[in-house]
Amino acid sequence: MTTTLLYLFAFVVVLSLVVIVHEGGHFIVARLCGVKVTDFSMGFGKKLFSWTDKHGTCWKVCAIPLGGYVKMLGDEDAAGAKSSNKNVPKKDLNKTFMSKNLAQRAAIIFAGPAMNYVFAFVLLVGLAWGLGEVIIKPIVGSVLPDSAAAEAGLLPQDEIVSINGTKVESFVDIQRQTRLTSYGKTLNLKILRGGIEKDISLTPKVIDPENDIPMIGITAAGETAIIKNDLTFIQAVQTAGTTVWEATRDTLVYLSQIISGKRAPKDMRGPLGIAEASGDALQGGLISLIAFVAQISIAIGLMNLLPIPLLDGGHLFLYAIEAIRRKPLAEKTQTKVMWAGLCFLLAIFAYTLLLDVPRIIQRVFG
Repeated sequence: MTTTLLYLFAFVVVLSLVVIVHEGGHFIVARLCGVKVTDFSMGFGKKLFSWTDKHGTCWKVCAIPLGGYVKMLGDEDAAGAKSSNKNVPKKDLNKTFMSKNLAQRAAIIFAGPAMNYVFAFVLLVGLAWGLGEVIIKPIVGSVLPDSAAAEAGLLPQDEIVSINGTKVESFVDIQRQTRLTSYGKTLNLKILRGGIEKDISLTPKVIDPENDIPMIGITAAGETAIIKNDLTFIQAVQTAGTTVWEATRDTLVYLSQIISGKRAPKDMRGPLGIAEASGDALQGGLISLIAFVAQISIAIGLMNLLPIPLLDGGHLFLYAIEAIRRKPLAEKTQTKVMWAGLCFLLAIFAYTLLLDVPRIIQRVFG
């Protein structure tokens, strides 16, 4: 029971923080563009308490602490999917979201995902500058029996120089290259063994039946870890920037492989999967939790930039069409597009739930 509450607490903290940061991006740019924000809600459902600032924004804390939302003048609902000037006083018509030009509306929408990226970047800079960077050399520590590495003849102390022509600088690079390789695809490794270069080819395969992810089957040589704890601020910025870029690139590659049918979407995670990972991160300590928050913030930012109706990227896509046509799509068309987006998102939610539930049940009950 205690563990369940711990995981639930971690999930609420991570999701609420990342979503409120996201909504904060919309809020700041909306204010800068002269849009009146009527509500900034932390949570959903019944209002627990609130206060109103001098700009007329009602700041609310609600009973269900799973994220939050920003509501602008003219919005007919909290999602901001539909706007109307019907109940807006004449003197405030120029303060509605829809009264702003296309560039301003696009900036307000884009600001949410952008703030997620800024937030993640700042957290990662802080971690790198304060704690340094741990680099584990791409040297094989051990080879798992019956693995692809064992079958290909990899040996402890082999140093992996490149994979499919891409230079490898750390053990993390090996894990990333393997994770992003399509199922069944051969990896061509260049290794150093006793100072002599060798070429080895292998095909990652599933080792653990409970984890349907192909692996090479090697562990790192922990004694080769290098801790750079004297990073300058500029180096910390560079390290954080690289981490953000690689997380974004890897996710896009993974999504493209799923869409093209080169990879099965079996390791996708939904809300329950995020809750599980949040709890694991919390149990790993504060630093682990901060790193995980940065990771989720990047994921939320990137997801919201995808051109899926109802998400920020979907709105930006419609604005791009509006810019090309020099007029927006008909309201009926936009409504149909939004419904299609909702159905798609619900289908993804249901699918990830079907993946998460059996895995978590297996983990809890064995």
